[in-house]
Amino acid sequence: MADEERTEQATPRKRQEARKKGQVARSTEINGAALFLGLVLLLPVSMRWGGERLLTAFQQQMMQAGMMRPSDAMLLSALAFLAPLLAGAFLIALVANAMQVGIYLTAQPLQPDLNRINPVRGFQRLFSQRSAVELLKAVLKFGLIAWVAWRTLQAETERLVFAGQLPMPHALAPMTDALYQVGLRVGALWLVLAIIDYLYQRWDFEKTIRMSRYELKEEYKQMEGDPYLRAKIRQKMQEAAKQRSVQDVRRADVVVTNPVTYAVALRYDRATMSAPRVVAKGKGWLAQRIREEALRWHVPIVPNPPLARSLYAQVDIGDEIPSTLYQAVAEVLAYVYRLRRGRQ
Repeated sequence: MADEERTEQATPRKRQEARKKGQVARSTEINGAALFLGLVLLLPVSMRWGGERLLTAFQQQMMQAGMMRPSDAMLLSALAFLAPLLAGAFLIALVANAMQVGIYLTAQPLQPDLNRINPVRGFQRLFSQRSAVELLKAVLKFGLIAWVAWRTLQAETERLVFAGQLPMPHALAPMTDALYQVGLRVGALWLVLAIIDYLYQRWDFEKTIRMSRYELKEEYKQMEGDPYLRAKIRQKMQEAAKQRSVQDVRRADVVVTNPVTYAVALRYDRATMSAPRVVAKGKGWLAQRIREEALRWHVPIVPNPPLARSLYAQVDIGDEIPSTLYQAVAEVLAYVYRLRRGRQ
């Protein structure tokens, strides 16, 4: 059974167990691409926020010969420059991970696993199909990104050459803008590749956690119990409920019979009931028990096969009779009440 082909989609329980083990559909490329592109987009903000001040403080520091320690102004300028980048990087990493797998914490991947240091397993992983796919993806990604970066730099060559002839404060803006264009295009391409990789990772994950029909049956048995055993338990509970209902025959006003196959005990209290109620019913041996209990407690037994069959089929124990049977039951109760008055 263990070698049975896995063709069925994973159940919610299977997915939850995989998630607890840290097995989720995620792509590390998404995090890297989103972080890179986000930092590129935040770079102009950081430059406006503290870039020029950092450069000015650095120049002043260089002109003050003998002062090897960074000045307070230089530290504050560096902090102002890095603050948007660091805050943005943290937020981007958090959002990128949450969009893929949500927010979950598990220590399972941190637990020791000897298979991770098993040289045989390591050799198998090194030359597995997954490793070949990952290598192909890495080569393809590097080639495309390098090509886009090279083409962008070629387009910005004149601007970079012109910036190199300017003093440092004036060269900063065109150089930053050229690098910004390179980073923007590389980041956009990387993000597209990362989305494709994420779709592949989801497909591969779904294939990995597929289940066989045998595993589905075993999981169903674990969650719901053995169907045969549940049926037996349900049968025993029903029999116990019927046995308890036999004890309620003593409170009945009349027992309607088939006269042999069915027996239904009825009770009617005008003060508390809007209609007569079935307190016990049975078929076969249970019907015999109800008749015996009725004789024991002197409850009238009235043979009425059509009514007995209808009551048994339509009314559960503890329920009131339907309006369609009012007339027939009223005639039986009237007959019983006349018998009681005659005895008095």
